[in-house]
Amino acid sequence: MKKLLIVGVCLVIAVAGAYAIKLQDAYEKAGPGEGYDKLLVLDPKETYTGSCGVRIGKKSCIRGNGALVDLDGGSVQTGGNGTDLTVSGCCLINAGYYGAINVTDGARAQVDGNTICKGNGIAGVRVWEYSTATIKNNIIWDNATYGIAKHQNTGTLDILYNDVDNNKGGNYMYFCPG
Repeated sequence: MKKLLIVGVCLVIAVAGAYAIKLQDAYEKAGPGEGYDKLLVLDPKETYTGSCGVRIGKKSCIRGNGALVDLDGGSVQTGGNGTDLTVSGCCLINAGYYGAINVTDGARAQVDGNTICKGNGIAGVRVWEYSTATIKNNIIWDNATYGIAKHQNTGTLDILYNDVDNNKGGNYMYFCPG
């Protein structure tokens, strides 16, 4: 009987992975709401993937409600003046080189109440040139390099009330190369 139970659990895990929803597809289908051009509300019963990453534009919000987002080598990216991204309540894992959340080229981001862990590329959250980010109330741990990385000596980065630990290259890196 124990063997049957173990097999049943493995099947459930395999089936869940087979029916994962692509995060980019869900983002493209999202409509406006609550002052955002795109409001993506995730279902915590679903698993989302981002193997090609998801490129966020405009004023957008991803509200995770505790949903698992397996980035599978991709990342959540926003960039460019006038773009504003809010990510809350997500569990982000397995990002690629650019990290789980990558903010570039003068974009603004609010990263609040997420769990960002397990092997994400250069950082759990990475903020680049002229960008502004507020990172608060997150658990950021066990990432491949840094927990939070700020590149370039421009833009603003506010880090508040996070639990950042066990990141292989260090928990925080300011003005890191590359």
